[in-house]
Amino acid sequence: MTRYLAALLTFVFFAFPAFADVEAIDNVVGQLDEAFDTQDADTLGELMTQDTLAVLPYRAAPMALDAQISLLPKSKIKQTDLREPTVVMLGPDSAMRTVTAKFEGSIDGKPMDEKVFATSILIKKGGKWLESFYQATPLAP
Repeated sequence: MTRYLAALLTFVFFAFPAFADVEAIDNVVGQLDEAFDTQDADTLGELMTQDTLAVLPYRAAPMALDAQISLLPKSKIKQTDLREPTVVMLGPDSAMRTVTAKFEGSIDGKPMDEKVFATSILIKKGGKWLESFYQATPLAP
């Protein structure tokens, strides 16, 4: 009986930080979504690594942070999650968050209405979660 209790306590001890991290990761991604909606370049810079990359279905090449920020005035996209996000801890300081979502709005004045599978890779630096990679892959209608 003591072994089972020790095993359970060990699981709880190691699992609790992961649950706290999942909540922190969801909060960071929510703040990023809001920053894109409001075109808040300062917040984007604070919540992404300096070497972040975004791979998007409406751009011809991966975009670094400065390119993402420079295109904010041309982007009017609202993301609606179609399913609950999933967070997988890749290590103590790295995680992958995935979600199926819908993009609606316009890019460069062209309408967009697309269902995507979005993947974010986040890393923890200085105790703070930052997005280091984002990819949105179009899904069949």
